[in-house]
Amino acid sequence: MPIKLRKNTQKTAKMLSFIKRERMIFMKEKDIKKELHIFAKELQSKLNSETLQMIGEKHSFSRRKSKFQTAELVALCVWLSQQVATTSLTQLSSLLEVQTGISITAEALNQRFNHSAVMTLKEIFSSLLSSEFKNPIFNCLNENFPFKRLRLLDSTTFQLPDMFSSSYRGFGGSSHTAGIKIQLEYDLFNGQFLNIYAGAGSKNDKTYGSECLESIQKEDLCIRDLGYFDLKDLYMIEKQGAFFVSRIKLNTRIYTKNSTPKTCINGEIKKYSMYKLLDLEAIMNKLKPGETIEIESVYCGNCQKLPARLICYRLTEEQLKNRRKKQIFTAKKKGFELKEKSKHLSGLNVYITNISSECIKKEKIHNLYSLRWQIELLFKTWKSLFGIQHCKKIKKERLECHLYGQLISILISSTTMFKIRKLLYEKDGEELSEYKGIYVVKAYLTSLYEALKKSTQRISEILFRLFNFLRKNGRKSHRYEKKTAIDILSTLC
Repeated sequence: MPIKLRKNTQKTAKMLSFIKRERMIFMKEKDIKKELHIFAKELQSKLNSETLQMIGEKHSFSRRKSKFQTAELVALCVWLSQQVATTSLTQLSSLLEVQTGISITAEALNQRFNHSAVMTLKEIFSSLLSSEFKNPIFNCLNENFPFKRLRLLDSTTFQLPDMFSSSYRGFGGSSHTAGIKIQLEYDLFNGQFLNIYAGAGSKNDKTYGSECLESIQKEDLCIRDLGYFDLKDLYMIEKQGAFFVSRIKLNTRIYTKNSTPKTCINGEIKKYSMYKLLDLEAIMNKLKPGETIEIESVYCGNCQKLPARLICYRLTEEQLKNRRKKQIFTAKKKGFELKEKSKHLSGLNVYITNISSECIKKEKIHNLYSLRWQIELLFKTWKSLFGIQHCKKIKKERLECHLYGQLISILISSTTMFKIRKLLYEKDGEELSEYKGIYVVKAYLTSLYEALKKSTQRISEILFRLFNFLRKNGRKSHRYEKKTAIDILSTLC
């Protein structure tokens, strides 16, 4: 009798455990569906035909008697074709007819790629960009994390046929005279595009970096490519209560306070002797490969002398080999020779930051700055998956329709990917691969387009299918000695 009771008790316990587990799975999926439904409503509100029509009318694109309205323009440039700049007009018009039932000749379609169409797509993009599509994945890693946003700023360039040189002047060192540069600043914590600009390839990075300062908020952390280095900008970042981690250019003069300054007869300190110039070569020669040194108080620049914390990291032999390979390639591409000092100091990474050592240790600064490659991963998807850089000899307005259509597609795909990435990390503790995520989302764009024409519920269903597929097939693989963004952030504080 006692044995029988024990068996029944065990069966009951197993049953209760099973019911509890199933209930947890049900509640988890319910929460996921709820969040995806909210996201679906946001997409629907921004991309429904009524909203698009209003924007089109504002820019005089939508005509009362025209078959080809704003919704069809968006369908063609955003959802159905990512190759408006390379696909023939006949193919585009046939694709439009198959997918929407709208029949338009190739010549009529070419006429609809006009200035009004460009301005319409540009405003749709701006509207999506300003939307609060926030997906905070990283801010839950550590409650004591001192930063609200991690702002990464970088640019990508691609060449155009020479016929566009008057509108889009090319960048140096290229055989082509025309090119486009896209500047992107995005928040790694929230998966949000903060600032984006598409213009001539010749536009200076430093100039755009200064233009982005207005949107910086207190407790933001700014990490920028070396091309954006400007001491005045770093001063403004600090003034706004934000933080920065930046590499410095080798010609930047760095000083420390002189403990034994010279004095005049009247006892006043001679200004020129207040600071001592640092010798970076001497510092590098003292360091072993992979070693880090810190000087807590330095002053950067000749005039303003920005106070900062200096961290020097000597590259390992493998890192130095890869850097020199890149330097030789860049120098050859842009047509200049590397100076001997640059060659010698290429083995040293010199960082300045206004983050205190109590907050981020010196050994972590190099890893923190390396998060900049996250933005390069995004650029890789833009070119390899969306083909944003491909263009043949077409009129300027059609090129710009292609460009802004692509940027809208990219923004939708990236935002969707970040949303699913957040949910996967929260619910399963798993990290989604950015490349796999955007690749799969892009494949679902046509399905999302069809769902947008029906209902919010249908969009939610498509998003849930997408989530389940990426749950099974989109997880990031952890390579040997290769740290992911979450790996780096989780060990900082």
